[in-house]
Amino acid sequence: MRLKSFHAKSMSDAMRQVRDTLGDDAIIVNTHEEKSGGVKITAAVEQQAPMPESITNTAEVEESSVDAETIIELITDTMLKHRVPGSVSEKVISVVMTLPGKDPRKVLSAALKKTFSFEDLAHKKKHKPIILVGPPGAGKTLMAAKMAARAVLGGHKPAVITTDIARAGGIEQLSAFIKILSLPLLQAEDAKDLRAALTKVKDAAQIIIDTGGLNPFDPQEMKSLAKLINAGDMEPVLVLPGGIDAEESSEIAMTFEILGVKRLVPTRLDFSRHLGGILSAADRAGLSFTEGSHTPQVANGILQLTAEAMAGLLMPHSPKRR
Repeated sequence: MRLKSFHAKSMSDAMRQVRDTLGDDAIIVNTHEEKSGGVKITAAVEQQAPMPESITNTAEVEESSVDAETIIELITDTMLKHRVPGSVSEKVISVVMTLPGKDPRKVLSAALKKTFSFEDLAHKKKHKPIILVGPPGAGKTLMAAKMAARAVLGGHKPAVITTDIARAGGIEQLSAFIKILSLPLLQAEDAKDLRAALTKVKDAAQIIIDTGGLNPFDPQEMKSLAKLINAGDMEPVLVLPGGIDAEESSEIAMTFEILGVKRLVPTRLDFSRHLGGILSAADRAGLSFTEGSHTPQVANGILQLTAEAMAGLLMPHSPKRR
């Protein structure tokens, strides 16, 4: 994959440059209006000549052949495969161009570390209550159970509260998980109930709050969530599934960011083929990656999302000497 940027006074002139240089098969990665009044288009195209098999298969690239240009092409191809928006992809590639190294996945990891924020939420010395928020079906309830299981396996006794009372089967699903861990499940219908529940479990090693899925574009539903978040000094964390459209995930993330969300927990990482949505959400809303869900198993079911782990999800096979 070949990536090239074009500058011109108008969009039509820039598009003409793209066609003349890269041909009609070029893919527009990003367009940007420059302060000078011109435009910039970044476009990509498959190599004109067939690439050696050792390069097209990222599992088998000879170390000696992985030069800087090849690394940029491989990472650009990875961004396109995951449907990463051009504005985000361009940020990553711009950093890649400044980094040394012969292993594309390690270079990608270093670029992600410079482009995004990664925080270790699980091992803070003093936990605030964590309230999991997000759209319906994002995996909040399963993530709450996984967090509780991790605490129990670590020798701690967490407290679990659910506000997901209206949804049919919501309490039953979480209760089934929590019962196995020999933990009680507290219920809170509104902010007043939540404050009372937080008072009861204030000495718990960790407090995990599961909320019902809501429409992030419904002002009334978001207002209700804001009241829950303000019921105490807690950490709102957005749970968002991988594989969804980048523009939609960005808009969802920005609505939750208004409520004070600063961290993102992606789910369905085990089978999501396109992760551009979660990268876009983190970029547009300024959210930090913390951990994610990459297995349906409750015990040991949380992946610590470091830059290295994210690079592994985006590029599962790192080029290596045959």
